[in-house]
Amino acid sequence: MTGCSSGFGELIARTLARDGHHVFATMREVGSRNAGHASALRAWATELGARIDVLEPDVTSDSSVHAAADEMLRQAARIVVLVNNAGVAASGPLEAFSLEQVEALFGLNAFGPLRVSAAVLPTMRGQRSGLIVFVTSTLGRVLPRRGGLYASTKWALEGLAESLHYEVVRFGIDVAIVEPGSFPTPATSKAMQAQRAHIVAAYSDRAAQPRRVVDPARAPPDPQEVADAIKVLVDLPHGQRPLRTVAGAVFTEGVAEYNAAYERTRDHLAAVLQRPDQAMTWTPAQAAPPRRQSGP
Repeated sequence: MTGCSSGFGELIARTLARDGHHVFATMREVGSRNAGHASALRAWATELGARIDVLEPDVTSDSSVHAAADEMLRQAARIVVLVNNAGVAASGPLEAFSLEQVEALFGLNAFGPLRVSAAVLPTMRGQRSGLIVFVTSTLGRVLPRRGGLYASTKWALEGLAESLHYEVVRFGIDVAIVEPGSFPTPATSKAMQAQRAHIVAAYSDRAAQPRRVVDPARAPPDPQEVADAIKVLVDLPHGQRPLRTVAGAVFTEGVAEYNAAYERTRDHLAAVLQRPDQAMTWTPAQAAPPRRQSGP
């Protein structure tokens, strides 16, 4: 699983290892910035008698991801579950991000999970089983009159994950999407900041933003809920795992109902497309615009 240095990833790794799974926990910069996180995770596993091996793939690099997949197969022979959790938040209006920043965030948040999935899919197809989990966000489904670059990457990841779900089910592979709401995790402090400060300033008028009142007596949501939701998916038999699971009580109201309504519409459209008047494929000649007649 990816993104295990802290937050959801660390909790998911510990939860699955505690349940008896051999976990390959991946994170960047194991020898520097995340050395302490890697050491703590290894020490916890040793003390508990669990099995966690820390690897250091860069999910934006084909060679790095394939090297990590090869190492996992060398140690374990099979890959049963992949959890795509690695990602970075972003802060600032879309206009204020450089195109290089936009490409980098899509590369990490959307294309990274697809790259890691592609690296393990040959093994899962060969063994005719497996589960791939994508951790997205409720912002990847519903924009409550705000969104931004981060939400855009999660919308893209939702589409990639659902498309993969339809394609690999024939091989006995399940794809599941977990949509966390808002949780207190280190992700916010690591958010990518928009580079164009003068544009950020132009959008910084807070007067138009409604003020939200926070109840100081209310306990914040527990990020363990996300790890527990993934454990439930892992434990369910093949074919019984829901495509989408919403986790948390903040920033989630109505999202599960939205997902259910979407599924009804999806199934209706799939049925409609079986009708003779809808089941059409366009040839190049049919798709071309009609030629205009010349002369009288």
